[in-house]
Amino acid sequence: MHIAVVGGGLTGMTAAQDLAQARHQVALFERDSVLGGLAGSFEVGGTLLERFYHHIFTSDRSVLDLIIQLGLGENMEWKPTTTSYYADRVYRLAAPIDVLRFRPLPFLDRIRFGMLVFQARFVGDWRPLEGMTAKEWLIRLSGRRVYEQVWAAMLRGKFGDRAEEISAVWIWNKVKLRGGSRGKSGQERLGYLRGGFGLMVEALEAKLAGLGVAVHKDSPVEVIEPAPEGGFLVRSDGGSTRYDQVLVTTAPELLAEMTPGLPANYRQQLRSIEYMANVCCVLDLDRSLSEVYWLNISDNRIPFVGLVEHTNIQGPERYGGSHLVYLTRYCDPLDEYYTMSDDELVKAYLPHIQRIFPQFRPEWVRRSYVWRERYAQPVIARHYSRLRPDFATPLPGLWLGCMAQIYPEDRGMNYAVEYGHLVAQRILSDGGTHRV
Repeated sequence: MHIAVVGGGLTGMTAAQDLAQARHQVALFERDSVLGGLAGSFEVGGTLLERFYHHIFTSDRSVLDLIIQLGLGENMEWKPTTTSYYADRVYRLAAPIDVLRFRPLPFLDRIRFGMLVFQARFVGDWRPLEGMTAKEWLIRLSGRRVYEQVWAAMLRGKFGDRAEEISAVWIWNKVKLRGGSRGKSGQERLGYLRGGFGLMVEALEAKLAGLGVAVHKDSPVEVIEPAPEGGFLVRSDGGSTRYDQVLVTTAPELLAEMTPGLPANYRQQLRSIEYMANVCCVLDLDRSLSEVYWLNISDNRIPFVGLVEHTNIQGPERYGGSHLVYLTRYCDPLDEYYTMSDDELVKAYLPHIQRIFPQFRPEWVRRSYVWRERYAQPVIARHYSRLRPDFATPLPGLWLGCMAQIYPEDRGMNYAVEYGHLVAQRILSDGGTHRV
């Protein structure tokens, strides 16, 4: 078969690999100039750095297996990391003992806060959580004070006005995942690929080329339509080409826009899956802000929800001496911070960094980079399983494989790879004869 894969993130790349290994002729279309999707990279000091912060957990077997298969296993490094929390000041929350010292909460509430991680790990079946909101579940397990002090601002920072609609399944998975990536001491251990996950993307791109996959970068797909003789015509700026099968790995809304021949009710289903946008600012500093790797922000006056000092997991010597900090904001695409110019955004953020770290001075900033992604995080509301689309669309031979299907898990590199394998298996097994 001649198969088109639309979208060059890790799902699309993994699926293209599996389809090509099954001896099909594959073409991959990517709108950007680089592959990798949210794991797409740029260079700092001669080393690749992801546009949006990335790390992996000890349980992320799919992406670890891919790294090993690509010959990069020796580059994997596992580091103990420091997670902290900012309210009126920075509070360390890297190990269980830190929870007992967390002064914003009364002592008994600190215990309830700490027990939440252990309780989440013993939830074997997520389905009973589908009808509950994250707010309801968190209050039930740890109390209202813990929710208001710790979780409410984080959920608002991630989902804005939709925060109180988010499913308990989403927050349960987040708590379980982070709690499961801890060593014997209880300290979190996270993985990073020495040289950047861009090395993995480059190695996978080279493998695709070796398998004969035609990779078209800077080639957004405009229209997908059934061909008179069967299959589909895929139109990009390079013209129209017929394919027997098409796999779309973009956000569902984009599939609805580029495929007018889909039934109206199905297109409406796709459009009903909402996404938060993300604007991510990367600062190149001449010195470190602190020893903290991951800082959760619980102050709604601060316009970013997380501050990640990347060079606390990979030393600055690997980036020509640069100390690299990510500032991340999830938002509506019409949000003022999303639509600001890059220079305006950096200027708006600097006073807030100084609020958190009073010693910080704007002169520390050597360079800045700003990246935006319209479709960064699906809004996972209650009973999301009813909304999640199948791999198969109503048009036989047209498939969807994207982060909106990753459930009850949450999106990330590991599940992007895993779902790339899954959708490729489905295409190969059904062979274009599927029915919805």
